[in-house]
Amino acid sequence: MTEYLKSRKISRTKSNQGLAVLSILIVLAIFCLGFFYIIQTNGLVESSYQIRQQKEYLGKLEIKNQKLEAEIANWQSPANLERIIEPLGLVEADKVIYLEKETTVAVKK
Repeated sequence: MTEYLKSRKISRTKSNQGLAVLSILIVLAIFCLGFFYIIQTNGLVESSYQIRQQKEYLGKLEIKNQKLEAEIANWQSPANLERIIEPLGLVEADKVIYLEKETTVAVKK
């Protein structure tokens, strides 16, 4: 073989090696990008699941809060208070007396 053919053969193998390395790097980059995409998507799905759970929990708490407010209103109703007071034997005051406060005096020590 002549020098020219040998040099061409060497340049082809170097060129082929460069293309092989470049191809491997491209495949590796695509694999890494795909891997990070899957991780990111998984995190997003997990976050949305947690948000949905928290919204359901919030809804349950709001319903419980409404029930408790209704129960408080029921206990504070005049009819219920009369029913509770009746067995205690309490009676309604006929005459209410208000005490007047006297002037205040400061004492020096």
